[in-house]
Amino acid sequence: MDTLNLLLLCAVFIFTVAVIVMIYLGWAESRFAEKFTIKRRLLYISAGGKHGQEKLARYRSSILKDVGAFERFVFNLPRISALDSLLIKVKFPVNASIFITASIALGFIGFLIGYRYFPQLIAAILLGIAFLFFPFMLLKLAEKKYYYRFNEQLPEGLDLLARAVRSGHALTSGIEMVSKELTDPICAEFAVTIDEINLGLTFREAMENLCARVPLQDLRFFAIAVMVQKETGGNIAEILDNISRLIRERIQFKRQVRALTAEGRLSAIVLITLPIFMFIYIYFVNYEYISLLWIEPLGQYMLFGAAVMQIIGSYIIKRIVDIDI
Repeated sequence: MDTLNLLLLCAVFIFTVAVIVMIYLGWAESRFAEKFTIKRRLLYISAGGKHGQEKLARYRSSILKDVGAFERFVFNLPRISALDSLLIKVKFPVNASIFITASIALGFIGFLIGYRYFPQLIAAILLGIAFLFFPFMLLKLAEKKYYYRFNEQLPEGLDLLARAVRSGHALTSGIEMVSKELTDPICAEFAVTIDEINLGLTFREAMENLCARVPLQDLRFFAIAVMVQKETGGNIAEILDNISRLIRERIQFKRQVRALTAEGRLSAIVLITLPIFMFIYIYFVNYEYISLLWIEPLGQYMLFGAAVMQIIGSYIIKRIVDIDI
């Protein structure tokens, strides 16, 4: 067995082990729904927030003290806590270290496959990079869906909060009711906000952390309104009703815009992806023909010009179909 096959088998083994660990953790957590809920809320806080770090540092250390040395090393790297928080949001049954290990193994598999079957080393490197970032792309798509569901639930949560305030509950008690009565994702985010307040953070710091975890403009409107109301006073129930009505109108308008720009967005997808797929197709079908693009000087200029024009065209189409609301 040559060295390339041995490396490929090792990469496949590491990736397979990571997938098995993911499946096992998902099965184990699904058996204990209450334990998973508590662990998720604890990890939300331990993954970090923007405010109140000095009050949460000791608590975060107690959460992470039982993990291994590799886990502690990973969490000391920049942006890893944000990745772990994102994995918790989308209910991915792994932590950041396992996710990174599986991604690296997958990227290595892609590079070895490309190195074995592609005629150019650069093609193997590009395939490895694509495999490396594929799990992260799926994670970002899941995050986008998460924020969309949260924004859809926000008007209902504000209506429930307004009714709770009218019935005599305090604002924090109303937020706790929202965390218990509604479903994910809004219940989980509001539950973390209540946990942070109970752990000693001020209401402003907890709301700032909420807006940092869920960077939505409509949620920022709600946070600013309630913080201003706590300082100046006013009818908070009426304010919540107005914000809820405004968010519903914005959601309806966004849906109308997406319906009207659907044809343009579909045309953009076709125009952007068609040259790329044709390039890949000709690369495999007639390599000698397309290799002139990087062998000949004129072909290199043509390839560079095509890439620049593709980027410019994509930017122009994006500006046409995207409407700021």
